[in-house]
Parts: sequence; structure tokens; C-alpha cells
Amino acid sequence: MDDSRLDDHLTAPRDHADTATPATRADVLVAGAGPAGAVAAHALARAGLSVEMADRVQTAPKIGEALPGAALRLLRAEGLPVPSDAAGHRPVRGNWSAWSTPDLVASDFLRSPDGPGWRLDRLIFDDDLRRAARAAGAGFRRAAMRDLIRLDDGDWGVAFSDGGPPLKARWLVDATGRRAAIARRLGAARLRDRQLIALYGRFNAIAGAMSDPGFDRTVIEAVPDGWWYAARMPSGAVLASLHTTAPVAARMLADPSLWHQARLATRHLSALTGHAGAAEALAAPVGCDAGGARLDSVAGDGWLAIGDAAQAFDPLSAQGLLSAMHGALTGSAAVVAALGGDQGGLDRYQAGQDEVRRIYLDRLASHYRGAAHRFQGGFWDGL
Repeated sequence: MDDSRLDDHLTAPRDHADTATPATRADVLVAGAGPAGAVAAHALARAGLSVEMADRVQTAPKIGEALPGAALRLLRAEGLPVPSDAAGHRPVRGNWSAWSTPDLVASDFLRSPDGPGWRLDRLIFDDDLRRAARAAGAGFRRAAMRDLIRLDDGDWGVAFSDGGPPLKARWLVDATGRRAAIARRLGAARLRDRQLIALYGRFNAIAGAMSDPGFDRTVIEAVPDGWWYAARMPSGAVLASLHTTAPVAARMLADPSLWHQARLATRHLSALTGHAGAAEALAAPVGCDAGGARLDSVAGDGWLAIGDAAQAFDPLSAQGLLSAMHGALTGSAAVVAALGGDQGGLDRYQAGQDEVRRIYLDRLASHYRGAAHRFQGGFWDGL
């Protein structure tokens, strides 16, 4: 069952030194050490279980993500690190959105009881969560899983790419992201929603409001081919992403100048980032799957999926990261219950995930209808 790509999407922590001896036995192996995996490992370790995370080393920067203010309550309640300016993140004070009308409408997060959200440096945020999990007692294997077998006693035998000792675990938690690598290998099916491709690129804004280092808004603009998202990242660069159909994405990836032209043709985003000389500052866009998806079953005999492995969200919903961390906590509670002999926790976890999906789909459909009336055909057909 060798698969060198099993965890190939995972990112590496910043601290490369690790003198701890890899464990050979654990109650739970968490495959994946992103936010969902780290939060789960932290919760499981605090519950008194022996926990190992597995995550191969990868140094590529991550796109970045906004964390809503409501997520800070979850982090504080669990004793996890909270984003701050000092930690390398940036506050998000609100949105500028041209969605249901052609005009740009402002919303202010300061009126929310949870306060502003945070634009994350994901490498720092993820690493801080991993550090917290390790401080709680979780181990960390810096390697990809190479082999997975079910042993005669019902436990799992796992071999790793680092050549270190194999691990015997009573339970597996799949936190491998959208690939749901473990769950799919164990028979779960990945069910995709409407296809959505995000074409994103980074550049330095040389004019317009987004060239201001203090710019602290998210920009969303609906266009005939889909919708744009733009934000000034903690690094100072601007991230812009067009969410569109696969055929449009294919044309733009084949000819990146089309993506640049589409950005410059927008009514608001182009003005906020500046026309003059911008094309020279832009690199070729990169495409990724941004559509919603779910597993037909998020748990089975001796395993459970959390985060994007269990279900992934259209980025318009702005709930992916918070839902992933919340699901990590409820999933961890189900694992603790199952290891204690209460299998009903798995059913409760599945029901909770189903309810999250129902609410998400209702709200997403309402959001898309808010802009669909402005356009005919193409991306907006049927919305």
C-alpha cells in the first residue's frame, strides 16, 4: 500500500530541529499537522491519550487565510495561541464588496461582538498550533506515511518515509486536507459540489488604496466570469484570486496575460491596486481546487476524518478554517468516546458534520443568489 504522495500537501514547521525519539506506539495517529490536525492532537493529548502527528517537510509558502473574530473564542477556550500583530498577523477590519450591486459597499467588523478578524501568516499560525500540541504532549513525526495496514489485533501499523521505526496506533485521524488520503484509501468516497477553480497570484500594489501598508479590508467583486477576492497579506504583498469555471481557468493558465487583463478590467479591484505598471509586477497565476466537497462517511472502524478531509467549503462562505478547527474538537471528542467504548460518539460526529453542511449549503446558495441576478449565463448559470 505504498503511496509516496499520501501526505504531499502538508506543510513543514519553521523549527526543523527535533531531537525527540519517534514513538512506536500511540493511542491515536493524526495524519496531518495543519490547523485541524494540530488542534485535534492538542485536544487528544489534553484528554490523556498518547498522540503522534505525522507531517512531511515542505517549505513552500501557503496562500494565507483570514480567521474570523469568532474563532478567537475557540482558541482561547482551548488554551491555544491567538493571532496578534506581534505574532506576524494583521487585523481585518471589514470588507469592501461589489456583490449584489455594482457599487462597492463597506462592512465593518468592529461592530461585531467578536471584534476584527485576522489575516494570517499561515506558516506562523500553523507552526504555533503545532507547538501547542507538542507542549500538550503530542509527538510529531516529520515524515510522510508510506504504508498502512490493519493488524490482527485491530490496531493500525504505519510505516513512514523517514526510515524510522513504524508506529502501532489504536486509532487514525485523517487531517490530510482535501485529498482525504486515509479516508479514501479505507473506502470512503469524496463527493464534490459545483466545480470551482481559484486562480491566485501575488503582487506589489504600486497605486490605489491597497498600496497603503495600513490597508485592512478584504475586497470581493463579482464579475461575469466569477468573482474576485483580494487582500493585503502580512508580508505586504497583495493576493488576488479569481474564482471561476474550469474552462475559463484553463484558458488563463495557458495564457496568464488573460488573468492579468481580467483583473485590470474590473471596476473596483483594478482601481484599488492601481493600473499603471501593475502587469509587470505580476507573476503567473496558480490554480487550485476551491469547490466544496465532502466524504460520504466521515468515520469508520478505527478512523475518523476532520477538517477539509471531512468536508471542504467554497471560500465565499468564509468558514473553512473555523469549521476545520471546530470539527477537530468535536471529532477528537468522538475518538475519546470511542476509545472509551462509546461508539455513539461517531454517529454524533457524523450528524454534526451533516448539520454543518446543511447550514453551509443554505447560506452559500443565498450568497450566490445575491449576485446572480446581475449576470447572464456562464459562471452564474443556474445560481
